[in-house]
Amino acid sequence: YIIFDDWKVDPHKRVLISPDNETVPVSSAEYRLLNIFLQNPNRVLNRDQLMDWIAGRESTPFDRSIDVQISRLRQKLETHGSGAHLIKTIRGEGYFFTAQVSKT
Repeated sequence: YIIFDDWKVDPHKRVLISPDNETVPVSSAEYRLLNIFLQNPNRVLNRDQLMDWIAGRESTPFDRSIDVQISRLRQKLETHGSGAHLIKTIRGEGYFFTAQVSKT
């Protein structure tokens, strides 16, 4: 398992598990996004980096698909626990994953 802030990710099953031990359904894009944050904790990631890593392409100036995926992921983290604070927006720079990450 990959553990962050009482949450768990089972990388073999590609499953997110809440602090209450509930399985939280995530789309494949949300899972890829979360996985990128887990591999880069406490590091600002800009929209272009995220789009390149998730979709294999750069974002266009009006492409907000990353913002939508981050919003959905935040909602799931908030709904199933107190995880909305885990993904911070750094204005003009990108996004920052605040949790400490460990593996078991």
